Amino acid sequence: MTTTDEQLDMTNLSMADVALKFPQALGILQKYNLDYCCGGKKPFAEVCRKLDVDPATVWNEIMQVQSNHESYNRMNFNSWDVPLIIDFILQHHHEYVRSSIPQIQQLIDKVCDAHGADSPNLLFLRDDFRNLSEALLDHLPKEENVFFPAMRSLFSRKSQQHPEADDSKYLAFPIEAMEHEHENAGELIKSIRNLTQNFTPPAHACPTFRMMYVMLEQFDNDLMQHIHIENNILFPKAKMQSIN
Repeated sequence: MTTTDEQLDMTNLSMADVALKFPQALGILQKYNLDYCCGGKKPFAEVCRKLDVDPATVWNEIMQVQSNHESYNRMNFNSWDVPLIIDFILQHHHEYVRSSIPQIQQLIDKVCDAHGADSPNLLFLRDDFRNLSEALLDHLPKEENVFFPAMRSLFSRKSQQHPEADDSKYLAFPIEAMEHEHENAGELIKSIRNLTQNFTPPAHACPTFRMMYVMLEQFDNDLMQHIHIENNILFPKAKMQSIN
């Protein structure tokens, strides 16, 4: 890739384009709090500037990672078939969300009981995580019981070349609803990042306090990949079926 091509890409790609074109660089986007999930449709350079981040600095880091092929260990979800993507989401992300929420909630409650009087932000953190948990636990069954089965059925019939089964437009409204719920979850996780100063524990933090931040950051990373796969890969594949 030449310098001219790099500059052209940087100025014309959306956040989702960057995440899909350079999946090995997602850690860089997360480091700068650049939203490639819920805000994936926004221009890369514009998102950087709104956060007072130099787009060229981020782009150069992405190019460095791109040139180091040995560091590439990300799975290329965009090349996967829809049923495989759905299986991965269910087995990897949905199971993680359900198993980790009680553990994190327990840690937050303990830390709030011990330090909440001296650190009011912890109480806001507990409210945000509780709201996020409730939203996700309400969201997952909608995908599992309605949306994912509809997608499996659609792509199965498409692969069998049943033209009479072209009901992909039926998915347009559910996709819009899922994206809206993803945006709400994204706003809550951004608030949690701010309240925790990007999961940086204070110097006086006890081991429980520090573990809470570690698990919250892991939850954040998992959620970002979860939403990225759905918003930027799975949903576009469904929309593409309505065109073909």
